[in-house]
Amino acid sequence: MKSKCFAKAATMAAAAVAIGLVMISAGSSVVRADDGPNDPRIQIGLAIAPVPLNLVGKNIALVGWGSYLVNAVGDCNGCHTSGGPPNFNYVAGRNPYFGQPKKVDPTVYLSGGSSFGQVGTPTGPSMYAGPSIIARNLTPDKTGLPEGGHTLGQFKAIMRLGIDYDHLHPTCTAAQLTQIEMNIMPFPVCIPTSPGNTADGSLLQVMPWPTFANMTDGDLDAIYAYLSAIPCIEGPTDPTNPLHNDCGTN
Repeated sequence: MKSKCFAKAATMAAAAVAIGLVMISAGSSVVRADDGPNDPRIQIGLAIAPVPLNLVGKNIALVGWGSYLVNAVGDCNGCHTSGGPPNFNYVAGRNPYFGQPKKVDPTVYLSGGSSFGQVGTPTGPSMYAGPSIIARNLTPDKTGLPEGGHTLGQFKAIMRLGIDYDHLHPTCTAAQLTQIEMNIMPFPVCIPTSPGNTADGSLLQVMPWPTFANMTDGDLDAIYAYLSAIPCIEGPTDPTNPLHNDCGTN
């Protein structure tokens, strides 16, 4: 699953850079993609969105372009779904890999929860490799901001610099490494490092942000606009877990 998601994510960024057709004029949110709002890719994006879109007060063409990048050029849902085997992000009985007519499951769409396993260096006798890296929920929270409440500026910093604003898996401190080496439970929630293998816990791990960093401002504006237009889905995680998305429905 991890290698599949790496490949899909890289495809999304590379294709978006190659296409490079969305232009946001200075001080304006008007999309300019070939023929503008009538560009067929924008229309395709609006048509293939697997969930209802809230377009009130939004630039419809920008949302459509964002959907095209998220759902046609790339496969963000392939990694950020909360669905499990055997169908993952598809509805049961509608899995195209089983020769069935395709239908994306809207109930798990971009709601996060997919685990990529532990990312770190096994340290000490307990061979602890750090916490599991979990795909984040990309749907809006109760404030309407996507990715569980990130602003456009934060979204661009995430995509270009890999900043982890949630601080879910920091690099282990010297004291925490000592605790792990002495096998003192419970282990701290941190990524252990060793010489030559020094993962930076302040940055998103697994998420291919170094590739997404090549996307244009227009592309990122469009993706953010699309993620702002999809419904909030709380996801499968426990409400006490920081990955849980608060839709404000309780």
